Amino acid sequence: MKTMGKRNYLASALAVLILVGCRTVEAQTTDAAFSFAAYGDARTMIYIPYDQDHEAEARHLLAGMFNLVMPQKAAEDMVAKSIQLRYDPVTHELLGLTEPYMSSSEVAHLRIDKGWVTEAAVEDTKLAPGVWIPFYRSIALDWVASGVVKSIQSGRADFAVNAGDIVWWGLQGKTVFDSPYWKKVDKDVLSQLPAPDATMRAAGLEGRWFPAVGNHEMWGDPKIDGVLTAIPYLKKLGVSANNLTYKFDYKGTRFMFLWTGEYDYRQPTSWTAKAPSYEEQIKELKQWLDEAKATGIKKVFLTFHNPVFARSGMGAIPEAQNPHKLLASYAKDMDVVVFNGHVHTTEIYQVDGVKYLLLGGGGAEQDPILPGRTHVKVPADYPPDLYWRGEDPKEDYNYVLVDVKPGQETRFTLYRCRPWSSEPFQYVELFK
Repeated sequence: MKTMGKRNYLASALAVLILVGCRTVEAQTTDAAFSFAAYGDARTMIYIPYDQDHEAEARHLLAGMFNLVMPQKAAEDMVAKSIQLRYDPVTHELLGLTEPYMSSSEVAHLRIDKGWVTEAAVEDTKLAPGVWIPFYRSIALDWVASGVVKSIQSGRADFAVNAGDIVWWGLQGKTVFDSPYWKKVDKDVLSQLPAPDATMRAAGLEGRWFPAVGNHEMWGDPKIDGVLTAIPYLKKLGVSANNLTYKFDYKGTRFMFLWTGEYDYRQPTSWTAKAPSYEEQIKELKQWLDEAKATGIKKVFLTFHNPVFARSGMGAIPEAQNPHKLLASYAKDMDVVVFNGHVHTTEIYQVDGVKYLLLGGGGAEQDPILPGRTHVKVPADYPPDLYWRGEDPKEDYNYVLVDVKPGQETRFTLYRCRPWSSEPFQYVELFK
């Protein structure tokens, strides 16, 4: 009996050791160090049919673009009277165009190659005639995409998150099979990424690129066919035309994605979403945060398009729809980090313990660098931007690599391209 008791004791002890060991391995697997990339607003400008025989089609598309901010008839009249298309006299290919811009005295000059805008600049014909201010360069957009892809291919990052505005619109084809925009995203980014490894698949992740939906993805594509065909694994995370929010946990860290809605020129940063609504999303967000807190998750990353804080361009989400107070209420229990876009510049904030990265430098045109839009009116006690620190923003195309280590401060390294600078390629540590 004593021998049997001793054997039972040893067996029980061995079982406990095995169980503890298994839990330790599980903890190391689920709560471990990893890295990922983050960026936003990585779309091209409009693709224009470039053969002179298709000029009528080109003007029709341009009218559709201006129809976003004015009635259809006014847009058609403006395109007919005020847009100049320049064609090569020999090849009859479109070389560029000049179009009205934000104010009555501003015009935008676009250079075009094979239908794609390669450079864009704005001239104020009244205040600074002859002075062109560049605010878009496709080569910088491609540099960002290449940097993100290489970081994943090399193993430096496990995956990427994107804050939205991936394509221009869905009016020239909605899917990766017929849209020039989604074809480019697939060629330059999605098809270049390695398949997810066993750890990612165990976490339910069947890809390496996770976006929030921006207003451009819904423009002309209300059922988000483009998103769902180019990134089909999002369906398994619950994304559909009627639900544009999702979440996942990876190595003990929670990632959450919300949808701020379509663009309304009367309130360009308002939370207009209806699938689900703002109120429904905030309820869901609180549930996700409570769940993370209850399970001991210490780091959460939240991505959505419109910015919580912004000092330039179109400004931030209106106060009545701004989720900052909710997010700040969780900052004492966990690290809360938010990635935004929509305003095409870079701004960094740390407010009430929450870190905010406005990552609008992924390659789209950088309107906030233009005169009159570099600073918007904000209250005297508005949080300081930790990136430009009061200076006027300039062209700055970038992505961030995020290093997550349990029990340590998260590290944010921003890699940037400044075409105007004598040192165009740099990296900086954020929140230092």
